[in-house]
Amino acid sequence: MRTLSKTLIAAALSFAVVGTASAVELKPLKATSVDLGTYYGSIYYTPGSDGYRVVATLSARNIDGSEPKVVRLVTTLNANQSVTLSVPGTLNASGSEATVAFSRRGDVVDVASAD
Repeated sequence: MRTLSKTLIAAALSFAVVGTASAVELKPLKATSVDLGTYYGSIYYTPGSDGYRVVATLSARNIDGSEPKVVRLVTTLNANQSVTLSVPGTLNASGSEATVAFSRRGDVVDVASAD
């Protein structure tokens, strides 16, 4: 499991960052970084016979030195489906949530800010 985590972290650091820009097309088994302000992490997907399994792992920014909060979303997308993930803002910032959308159109999976 540690090897997988290290691999995902390394891959996340070497690929495109999703933020407020337009949609980024994901490639199978290649992690993409996502930065939602309060949370950051990586996203990847694996194709399967029952759909495309999308995995997003996000960690809260460690501002106060406490253990970071980690959130993982695992979902299976069939053709022409999408799912939206929202994370809360911080108390010291605007307080607005950040939202990211994962969409599958045919054989293409993309991720974009839904704000």
